[in-house]
Amino acid sequence: MDAAQVIDDSKGSSATLPPFPPGGDMLDFLVQSGEISEPDGVLATWFHRANSKEEMNKALTSDAMILEADITLDGYGTPSEKPIPIMAHPPDIYSDNTLDQWLDAVLASRKGMKLDFKSLGSVGLSLDLLSQKNISRGINRPVWLNADILKGPNTPDFVPLVNGTRFLQLIQEKFPDATLSPGWKVAYAPPLFTATYTRAMMEDMYAMVKDVPQKVTFPVHALLVRSGWQHLSWLLSQSPRFSLTLWQGSIRPNVSDLMFVRENSHPTRVYYDIYEPTLSEFKQAAKQQGLLRRFYPGGDLMDFLYPVHNPDSLSTATQRNSLAVHWFTVTDRSSLLAQLSDGDGGMLVVQVTADRNQPEVPLLEGSGKSSEALTLQDILQLLGQRADAPWGVHLRLRTRQLLEASLKLLHSAYSEETLYRPVWISMEGLHSTDSTTEFVSTVERLFPYVTLVLTEQNWPPRIPAAGLSQRVALHLNTASLPEGQEARNSLMALMDRYDLIVEDTKGSAGAFQVFKGLVTQRTGRANTNLYVISDQS
Repeated sequence: MDAAQVIDDSKGSSATLPPFPPGGDMLDFLVQSGEISEPDGVLATWFHRANSKEEMNKALTSDAMILEADITLDGYGTPSEKPIPIMAHPPDIYSDNTLDQWLDAVLASRKGMKLDFKSLGSVGLSLDLLSQKNISRGINRPVWLNADILKGPNTPDFVPLVNGTRFLQLIQEKFPDATLSPGWKVAYAPPLFTATYTRAMMEDMYAMVKDVPQKVTFPVHALLVRSGWQHLSWLLSQSPRFSLTLWQGSIRPNVSDLMFVRENSHPTRVYYDIYEPTLSEFKQAAKQQGLLRRFYPGGDLMDFLYPVHNPDSLSTATQRNSLAVHWFTVTDRSSLLAQLSDGDGGMLVVQVTADRNQPEVPLLEGSGKSSEALTLQDILQLLGQRADAPWGVHLRLRTRQLLEASLKLLHSAYSEETLYRPVWISMEGLHSTDSTTEFVSTVERLFPYVTLVLTEQNWPPRIPAAGLSQRVALHLNTASLPEGQEARNSLMALMDRYDLIVEDTKGSAGAFQVFKGLVTQRTGRANTNLYVISDQS
């Protein structure tokens, strides 16, 4: 094969297409081929159902950068079924276009390709054909291989799926140099069928793909992403090889929801397979500067303080340092307003209590003695008025009644779109597995979009059950930690799964240096953080 492939000089084509592996990154390809200026999923454009020759030719002469097409077998499910992959979307089982013809036409262009398999029987034959084309002429562009392999939201059990285990096996055997796009079969029909993705769906998918070597992009319904973000963001965080591809059905997604996804993910980790005019409206919104960031309250505090969409905030590597995060305990209205106006940002610690006459009303502990009582509702309103202030909020609660009341206030603020900052929740008295389980279930039921903080006084800490929907931070203290290398190894193991907050109750400079070294060792590892609360932090 020549170093460069000569193709037609028509719209959607160029004189030369540089060599590129079929399993390579789609955004890298689009940058390399001059289609986009930077690797950003919002810049990639799509053409759907480029199946018939008419639609395929329309796609090839369009400005779309990636062609999506559907594959089944000729006469699929009938007595006249033939082992010939054709381009058709169910219920169609015949086409004027075979995969062989489709590939020849698309390989003469500069388009990327996404192949959507509607039946398992077409997979092996199609992969053989891809392998032959790659040997004979070179594919020279990314190839995405898609199939719905798991039951997703609102889908009845009788709806057929492509066997996921066999689908992945065939790819490894026949054409492993590709990007995988395994998805869920989804139904969406408001007002009745609007349930979103669940943690169980994410865990089932992760179990299927966690050991594959390829890049993986998960197709997700655009109208269900925001409501399922606590689960989808967990899946996305499991590997740097993972990305999401948002797709839409007949109902247009909301630009605000698309912006929520964009502002809580890296630009290279999410593609937007969205129709016009919504796509143009979304791109315009994404270009605007200075707008309120719709931060997911259960997201990473460090991403909030040092957002990936604002490179200027990361002028030096030392700035993104969790050990340098400032912790400020709110004592009254004046102290809160001072930090919101002039503070450098960090984490506001709010000790929540209640007046004996109104035990169901969350109050700031200590307020009302020498000044006017400050309720949690007051605090949330002040935070909403200063949405630009770079502070997360950590609510430390005393009772189950206060927990429920506080979560309802948080839910109300979030519904009114006045709560776009990290929210951490902890509760005193969680001395048993049962009490911790009750705490977690209450959060899940009333307002799950938070980081759970579990305070541990003893070593080793009680590790919460697997499968939590929320980000988890373990609050430890240096007095309870074992000394020496054992402590380092234990903390390293914990930080593979959880954020750690270590309170330096010894006041030990040596302990603080150990923690600094710990963070340095973890560079490039799991997306968790170590925070230290001490006089030196």
